[in-house]
Amino acid sequence: MSDECLEPVLRIGLLGAVQAWRGRQEIPIGPPRQRAVLALLALEAGRTVSMERLITGLWGERAPTGARGLVQGYVSRLRPSLARAGVTIAHGPQGYLLKLAAEQVDLHEFRVSVARARAMETDEARASGLRRAMALWRGEPLTGVSGGELLDRLRETLREERLAVIEECLNVETRAGRDAVLIPELIALVSEHPFREGLVGLLMLALCRTGRRVDALERYERTRRRLVDELGLDPGPELRQLHQRILRGAVCAVRTPGLSASVEAVTTAVPAQLPPEPGQFTGRADELSVLDSVVTRGETASISVVTGAGGVGKTALAVHWGHRIRARFPDGQLYVNLHGHSPERPLRPIEALGRFLRALGVPPERVPDTVEEASAAYRSLLADRRILVVLDNARGVEQVRPLLPGGRRCAAVITSRDHLAGLVARDGAVPVPLGVLASDEAVTLFGRILGSERLSAAPDVALEMARACGYLPLALRVAAADIAGRPGGDIVGQVRRLAATRLSVPAAGGDPHPATRGAFDMSYHRLDPPSRRLFRLLGLIPGPTFTPEAAAALAGTTPGETDRLLCGLAAARLIEESEPGRYTFHDLIREYARERALAEEGEPARARALDALLGWYLRAVRDAGEVARVAQSSGAS
Repeated sequence: MSDECLEPVLRIGLLGAVQAWRGRQEIPIGPPRQRAVLALLALEAGRTVSMERLITGLWGERAPTGARGLVQGYVSRLRPSLARAGVTIAHGPQGYLLKLAAEQVDLHEFRVSVARARAMETDEARASGLRRAMALWRGEPLTGVSGGELLDRLRETLREERLAVIEECLNVETRAGRDAVLIPELIALVSEHPFREGLVGLLMLALCRTGRRVDALERYERTRRRLVDELGLDPGPELRQLHQRILRGAVCAVRTPGLSASVEAVTTAVPAQLPPEPGQFTGRADELSVLDSVVTRGETASISVVTGAGGVGKTALAVHWGHRIRARFPDGQLYVNLHGHSPERPLRPIEALGRFLRALGVPPERVPDTVEEASAAYRSLLADRRILVVLDNARGVEQVRPLLPGGRRCAAVITSRDHLAGLVARDGAVPVPLGVLASDEAVTLFGRILGSERLSAAPDVALEMARACGYLPLALRVAAADIAGRPGGDIVGQVRRLAATRLSVPAAGGDPHPATRGAFDMSYHRLDPPSRRLFRLLGLIPGPTFTPEAAAALAGTTPGETDRLLCGLAAARLIEESEPGRYTFHDLIREYARERALAEEGEPARARALDALLGWYLRAVRDAGEVARVAQSSGAS
């Protein structure tokens, strides 16, 4: 069939003015705020966007009265234009879903193209692929829309993403020996981004390798003076090292000894590892204020330790705060779950350091294999940069201390069920104890998840639910998600059934298990039998995350049935999608699922399920090994 016979599909552009096309015909999508709604939905194409996120995106914290109705109006007016192109916007309890393949949005097409380019075998092929990806950009991202600070942050994130890919492409092209033709482009980029030291380094390198050593040294001096005069800072260690190499005449070779041994090391990777911002984050004003005040001190690397019981919302607080102040850390954000209080083995410091160093651009083969050397390299890379480090779920001081940044422009926030008093006493960490929610905050959180219109007929039910859940955020989220998944049900009756379990209300920092168990029980017993069985078996998986394929092997279900069951568990907040195609548990829910498996699944059934899972793992490893062997053989030939 010829291309002319194919029905043109809808495409949405975010990498420039927000627009929609069908074939070559632009589709009208309305005024700026209506365009902003489409942009927010397209950013998460194929995934549900909550009403709260849409309101925040459009107005920030100053949403007008009737904001929900305004959003509903924007969506209603978008639907006819999109429907003519065969695209719908679905509405459900969790929000709105743009039913569109991700590759029909230029941003997602850009990211896929970049990933494909990185997988190419030669520098020439990688550079060509990255250039094709960058050609998708039409200008300043997300223009032509009106919105709040969220859209501004998203726009800034996309600018940074584009610049990082540009640097990566120029780096690859420099390795391929295209220095001379890149100089004009590099000069223009450095003029636009004078403090971006990776670009300055690439320009210096290109100038030097084309016989313009004096120009390269002059460019360094110009950058150094501007940094000192305008920011009161010296150039970073890698730019200084490159300057010294040029002075010594040691830049003609691509590789020289040391951590900055390759051209790749000249361009520092900008990690952005924070997990997605928690939905319906509520309260915690005092704790956020403490975290803000620690960062403003600035004499040394600011360190905060958020402590509290399991399920109290430590990770949500750290991640929410990280997203809120990420603009103050333009050199990147590092995140790692240390699994200090998980069924899995706690992460060793050398493992976490390896992850961080690779994220910062150190080639895997150059990552040191001892904690002392890796920690020293890590601190050197962070010395003059503004990077936020989130160390989640820490078990003890010795697990954390090698991961602390040393530079005064960095910040670290640690979450733990332990007090980590050693960090407070020796490292100057500021403790941020976290208790259960205040009653009004718990009521607000419940209402945001469930929807205020469903509570209007029974205004006291939210407080009753908050009491029944012990004011614990995790228990409230699970219970509210369970009720939200049953529109039209008797909310009061469901809350009374939970309260009838006579749960004890834990004190701040106390044992949260009674409250969480009651909420988990309510959601668990509402599941259909196949969903309950899969949930129990998932608690037996030894690793922190799992894929739908692993779940299907474990339960012996078909891919379609497994997807349905996983979607139901995710809707009930019993599991969550940590990244596309991969799921995880909260630690307490994993423990609950495992207890259910031990109580309700006989030993033979558990053994059969684990044998099937291990068999699937083994086949996957063998298949991956075969692919690697074929690729290696092809490269050798």
